[in-house]
Amino acid sequence: MAELAEHLRQLADVIGPRPATTDAEARAADYIEGVMRDRGLDVERQDFDAARDDAAAFVVYHLLTIVAAVASRWSAFLWPAFAVATLVAVVMHFDLAGRWGLSRLLPKGPSQNIIARHVPKARRGERLKRVIVVAHYDSAKASLMYRPSMVKRRAASLFVTRLAAALVPVLILLGRMPFASGWSPYTWYATLVPAAYLLLPFVVSVHQQLLAHATDGANDNASGVAALLGIIQRVVPEPDTLRLGSSGPVRRTPDVAREADVVIEDALLTYTPVVADIDEPQRRSIGTFDDVEWDDDFPRASDRTGSEIRTKALWADEEDEEPSFGQASFDDELAPEPSEEHRGRREERRGVSDWLGLGKGFDARREGRRIGSWDDFGEEEDDFGFKGGSAGGADPFEEPDFAAQEAARIRRRVTSSVDRALVEKEIWFVATGAKESGCWGMRAFLSQYEEEARHALIINLDSVGVGKLGWTTSEGIVRRYHSDRRLASSARRVARDEDLPVRPAENTKTMTDAGFALARRFKALTFTAFDINGRVPYQHTYEDTVEVVSEESLELAADFVAKVIRDL
Repeated sequence: MAELAEHLRQLADVIGPRPATTDAEARAADYIEGVMRDRGLDVERQDFDAARDDAAAFVVYHLLTIVAAVASRWSAFLWPAFAVATLVAVVMHFDLAGRWGLSRLLPKGPSQNIIARHVPKARRGERLKRVIVVAHYDSAKASLMYRPSMVKRRAASLFVTRLAAALVPVLILLGRMPFASGWSPYTWYATLVPAAYLLLPFVVSVHQQLLAHATDGANDNASGVAALLGIIQRVVPEPDTLRLGSSGPVRRTPDVAREADVVIEDALLTYTPVVADIDEPQRRSIGTFDDVEWDDDFPRASDRTGSEIRTKALWADEEDEEPSFGQASFDDELAPEPSEEHRGRREERRGVSDWLGLGKGFDARREGRRIGSWDDFGEEEDDFGFKGGSAGGADPFEEPDFAAQEAARIRRRVTSSVDRALVEKEIWFVATGAKESGCWGMRAFLSQYEEEARHALIINLDSVGVGKLGWTTSEGIVRRYHSDRRLASSARRVARDEDLPVRPAENTKTMTDAGFALARRFKALTFTAFDINGRVPYQHTYEDTVEVVSEESLELAADFVAKVIRDL
């Protein structure tokens, strides 16, 4: 849809780079909030503090480990060096696992999540299934680690980096064991080997922190947000269909009726209230026509107490033989005798009974009992005309199943407006901020809404604009967290039934919002588009612009996830 490409353009081109905790990120949040409100959703803005960049934490980790390895050469610094190296290895491990780390102590800035809810009206005793669709809207800084020559070895590089950080304290301690007393200074040289390797990620982190700029983030992750907004279009009804009821009584006047274009040209409009003996304040409270005198030629009637009754609404065209909206008459006991001129005009009009094909003395209940059911509603006539008359202008002999057809048409109109696959689902749409600096948006969301999200199904959209769409079977850098089986089974079933080119894959190179949720035992799964090598194209590079994103990929992602939500 053209709307998805426009959302992508607004985020990645008009707003541009959106680093965490910046004004550009806030403008992106404003845009997303506006789109959600235009759809008629209840939208909440969740504010929180987040780190500006996670690269600073890894600069500190690698620098401390290198210094500890060098300082271990001298006995006075041996045990302090061992303690620092050990602490850094443990903290960095948990930081990469998405648990906690040094980034919590870094300088922070303001960020926000945009949360919209679509909650159908639940029937009594019914518990709605909750589905949470997530996509982050901030963009990352470019990194040397994601250059084409290095990204294909990123998983191995991360493993060696963690291994080197863990080997430094082990080798420091080994050099001071009694059985290794004669190995000095070779044990110290061995300690410098993993420390020397850590110079590479240290340089990469320093470059990212001081020299790199944020990318446009078209694929990562304006595409995910565009797909999320596309899912809203597919599963949330139009705003007009959400508000069918009236908020209160309507004040009707001749001008209002004519502005509503419900008055037939040259029609006579007269009115009397349904209940004659109510007082003026009550009449106003039920939305009656106040002070309406549209035809002074019609006689006025008085009730038994002599109070004035205004003329009853009659929509008829004097020049036409057929009435425009039917005919209503006064109670003979209450109304005065009409004039000869008025009687003549009434005789020219066909009343409601004539229009429906009914004669005097027709008893609807008696006739209904006699007919019994629709099966007995035959083509023969009775004493009052054809069963039910000729209302609606249909010829009953030409359309004997007219009533049944009308009932079926009304039933289709009612049921077609209700999506049975969605009526039992409560869907939240969450656009998270500050993901690239450490999944801070997801941290804040799960912290505040842990109870609501604990039994919900979380669907994450990340980088779905380039490549082949797929869902992750497992995620995690340090430890693999398996995606929710129910979500994976539904995705597999939809791909098979719809014959769509969507396949499962693993993601062990980055931490997504879904991976962060899985690490805390929430039920989650990520949809991502991969290239032929199983990598996310243009991730954290300056080439990640609007031009590389495919509109067909955005539509496929929105369509597929919407079908998965219906299938759950």
